[in-house]
Parts: sequence; structure tokens; C-alpha cells
Amino acid sequence: MLEHKGWNAGQLGPALPDLQVITNTTLDEASYYLTALSLGFLIGALAAGWIFRKGHQMITMSTLTGVFAILTAVIPWCKYYVLMIILFLIRGGARGVIDTGCNIMILEIWGKHNGPYMQAVHFMYAVGGIVSPLATAPFLSIRVHDVNHTSKYTNISNYHNLSENSSASFKSGKIDSQETHNSSVHFAFAITAAFALSCSFIFLYFLCRSTKQTNNNADHSPTRVTKNLPRSIRLMSLSLMCATFWFYLFLEKAMVFFLPTFTLVHMEWTQLQGSYAATTYWAAFAIGRLSGIIITHRFKTDKVLATYISVLTLSSFGLMITTLYQKDIGVWIFVPMSGFCQSILFPLLLSWIEEDFFKVTGKIVSVIMFLGSIGTMVTPIILGYLIDLFTPMWFPYAEVIASVCMLILYFVLLLIRSKIVFDHNENQTCISVQETNKE
Repeated sequence: MLEHKGWNAGQLGPALPDLQVITNTTLDEASYYLTALSLGFLIGALAAGWIFRKGHQMITMSTLTGVFAILTAVIPWCKYYVLMIILFLIRGGARGVIDTGCNIMILEIWGKHNGPYMQAVHFMYAVGGIVSPLATAPFLSIRVHDVNHTSKYTNISNYHNLSENSSASFKSGKIDSQETHNSSVHFAFAITAAFALSCSFIFLYFLCRSTKQTNNNADHSPTRVTKNLPRSIRLMSLSLMCATFWFYLFLEKAMVFFLPTFTLVHMEWTQLQGSYAATTYWAAFAIGRLSGIIITHRFKTDKVLATYISVLTLSSFGLMITTLYQKDIGVWIFVPMSGFCQSILFPLLLSWIEEDFFKVTGKIVSVIMFLGSIGTMVTPIILGYLIDLFTPMWFPYAEVIASVCMLILYFVLLLIRSKIVFDHNENQTCISVQETNKE
């Protein structure tokens, strides 16, 4: 299922310019598709905690995955702006419940030992992200820049020159919609829909055997230790963790949604090249997730987080500096470096909460994903507006800002963790002294 999630996420970035053409909108306007998707995801993530607490997990997963498949197949045929936003909103709601449900089920099955298993399952997310841009690329229309930087809109098999006004319309953020009927992007979305439908049937299969499997899992699930923390510390830790997830999701979705557009507009690459750049990101993301399975066994969680977030910050600065001077090599080096560093952060942060802060229940996962996904929701609004109105360089600028904020939040959480450990040791010492005095 998470492989399909990565497939879907990897497809939206390269396909966004084609959806922009289909609905004849500017980049700023088209970014609201992604905002609607994120808003729906936010609502779905919040509802998931309540839905899965009531049971019927497999029924919910199977039904919503089927709904997701239908909406995916319909989207590239929709030419109406408002209707497209509504479709993305519903589709995002389905994804929110499905993705949150996957994480809840992992924690229920493996408990406090979820680290490598969480990394392994999320590795499949990256696998989908690698394959998706490659599978989508043959169906995309391509923008080619000549020496005068005049845009030409063309299909893989046919070149269609735009009018002389196309350059001006492109600078205003709008792509000319003529020859839209030659777009083949609906085939790419049909593949995604078929993939989602197959996942729906898999959940339906497990539904038929759910009673027996549930009883077996109940007998063998590892127990988790709940740490008793003061309410103020618990709320502060949860708030800072949600903020950390906020910036992480902002970083990831900015790269997924806007990297192809950035390379198209600022670097003056073709959409095909942009898709390949997206593939390098997802390839590094997958390698990072795969290596995370081993790393979480050998090293402490907080040390791994410190290393990855620090290198992520450095790669964000490297991307900003190199692309400022339009050096292509910067994209090929720092984009995959960012993907590698981002890869294990989401599951690792969940594991860190479980290990050093408090028990991660389904309700906690739902709250974290709800508040953290606000970063996903505002990413298209903020970046779409800044790129459209000012400069495409706001893409790497935003990466730098978000990674620096994430690094600061990590150190604040580390201080809180140190206080928790200090208070715990102090309490243990007091208990030991009292027991000695009694003797």
C-alpha cells in the first residue's frame, strides 16, 4: 500500500504542468489542487484515529482504496477548475485515512520494536516514488526552450509550436491550452488507478481472514512500556514533534511537487529531464530507507536523527547556491542527497517518540499526521505564490528555511529528552535512598 502511496506522490510533480494545461490555469491556481489534496489528507488523518478505534480496519482500507482508484482515473479527464479541486479534496481525504491506517497497523503489530519494520514498510513508499516518474514520463507533454527562451509545448511524438504570445503567457505562469486533446497523461493516471484497485482487492482478501489473524496477533503482540510524564512535558513534546513533522512534510512535498516545475522554469530543462531529476530523488530516498533498516539496529535513534538532519541542512544550502548560478550539477548532487537524508526521518521520528517520550497510540499517530500534514497543505500555497509572483529560486530558499527550523526543533526536543532522563534518574535515586533508610 505504501508503495502505491509513493507511486502517487511521485506522479503528481511531473504531471502538474499537464493538469495545468488541461484546466487552463496558472501555476498559482494549479497549486490549489495540491492544497485541496493536502486539506483532504489532513481531514482524513484526523478522522482515521476515530475510524480505526471503532474497528473494521480492512473494510475501511479496501473501500477507500477503491474510491481512490476511481477518483484517480477521473482526474485527467476533468477540465473544470472547481471540480478538479473537489476531486483532489476527496482523493486527499481517502489517502489521509489509508496512510494513517498503515502506520497505526504497523505500531499495533510490532509495538516498541517497530523501528526496522517501520523503515522496511516505508521503504516501499520510496520504491513507488522511483518507478512512478519513469512510468509517467512517456505520457507527459514536453516544454522545450530555444535560445530566445520562447516556450514550445509538445507531445512526445508530435511538436506543436505555440503562438508568439506563449512566451509572455508562460512568464505570467500560464501554459497555453491549445492542442490539449493530444495529451496522454490520462494513461499515466489509469496505471495508478489500476495499481490502487489491486491494493483494494488485497485488503478485501485479508478481510476474509481477519478474524483468525486478529486473534493470533492479539496473543503475540509485544508489550510497550508507557512512560509517566507530567502533562506539561507531554504536551510540549507532542507540540514540538508535530512542528518537526510539519517541516519534514514541507520539505518532502516541496521537493515532490515543485522540483519538476523548478527545473522546467528556472533551469530551463525539459519535463522529461525534470522527471529524471525526480527519479534520482526517489532512488536516493529508497536507498536511504533500505539502509535505515540496518542503521536503526546498530545506532541510537537520536544520533541518527542528528546526523541526517544536519546533512539535510547542508544539502539544502548546496542546492540553493548551485541553482542560483544555474549549475545543473547542483541538482544532480544535492537533490538525491536531500532525498537520502529525508528518507528515514518520518518513521524514525515516530520510533523516537515511542522510545524516549511516550507510548504512540493510534490517536497520537492521527494527531501527529493531522497537525504535521498542515505543512503539506500550505506548501503548494506558499511556494506556488512565491514562485509565480517573485522567482523560482524560492523553491531552494524554502528548502533551506525548513531544514534549519527542523534542526533547531531537534535540539530543543533533545533538551526536553535530557530533562526527562534527568528527572527519571533523580526519582530513581530518591526511591533507592528511601528504601535504604527503611532497612
